[in-house]
Amino acid sequence: MTGMGYDAPPVEVVPYDPTWPARFEAERLLLSDALPTALGIEHIGSTSVPGLMAKPIIDIQVVVPEVDDVLTGLVPLQRLGYVHRPLAFPADGDHLFLVKDTAGRRSRHLHVFGVTSGAPEENRLFRAYLTTHSGAARRYEAAKMRAAALHPDSRARYSRAKEEEFLRLLAEARQWGRSRAD
Repeated sequence: MTGMGYDAPPVEVVPYDPTWPARFEAERLLLSDALPTALGIEHIGSTSVPGLMAKPIIDIQVVVPEVDDVLTGLVPLQRLGYVHRPLAFPADGDHLFLVKDTAGRRSRHLHVFGVTSGAPEENRLFRAYLTTHSGAARRYEAAKMRAAALHPDSRARYSRAKEEEFLRLLAEARQWGRSRAD
């Protein structure tokens, strides 16, 4: 994902941690209280793919009826430690991005999408594709490792460095998704 124009700790890609799903589930429960209008709260990103090396940051996607309602009512999320990053995805007005640090380290990325956004379905498709295609998962993992080695001090440059492989895999995932629908 590109567009994360903010200062952040160094990029670190680590082996899969089997506690990531439980960490997501604990956060999901907190978020369901903070966002009672949420239509869905899901674990996305690399930490949601069993066995995949990843940055040790849980990516969470929430779908809500109205993004503006969440934006005007950020206090419950702020109480949980989330900080809104309005410049992270400036071209997408239907996407709020918030971050959370735990013990001084980035631990969560929260993506809030409006119900009309197509991004949540693409995130689900990408997760499913990597989960069911180990070769694709290994290619993505290799791209992330190369990007982290090249740009350990810049999340933005790290994201750009792996973007070509991400887009190639996303195209494969879309084709796979279409073939499953036929």
